[in-house]
Amino acid sequence: MLKVHFIHLFKYNDWATRATANSLKRLEKKDERVGELLSHIISAQKLWLNQVLKREIVVSPWDNLPIQECISQSTSVTAEWVNLLESYTDKDLDKRIEYANTKGEKYVNTLRDIILHVINHSTYHRAQIAQRVKALGGKPAVTDYIVYQRELQDV
Repeated sequence: MLKVHFIHLFKYNDWATRATANSLKRLEKKDERVGELLSHIISAQKLWLNQVLKREIVVSPWDNLPIQECISQSTSVTAEWVNLLESYTDKDLDKRIEYANTKGEKYVNTLRDIILHVINHSTYHRAQIAQRVKALGGKPAVTDYIVYQRELQDV
């Protein structure tokens, strides 16, 4: 059941990230930092997925992708996370993952901890983007989880 909840959270996360990206497209004033933060959300999700899957890390946490590319990559990395989770059981979420951070320091955490980190990390940076969008005179995306749930009910 927890696995299903995490799959749902990744789908919410993708929805919220795409909404955030679309708010940037509507900005009249451009701010390089908001694009960097959006790109960082996607890069970090890919980096963590690569850590979990023991794949070579070919992404930098601060790659700076164009907004449309962020939207596309958000959807694809979400699909990868969902596919991974669909192949696991709830018990697999307690699997311990060994990894190294960007400084090369080695750590071990459960898959459950990593998933929660990825989701919370994205939320944190979306909030930073929303603040900057508002400061630039734009309209921040509404990315509240409850709004996502309401939209699912309307479908």
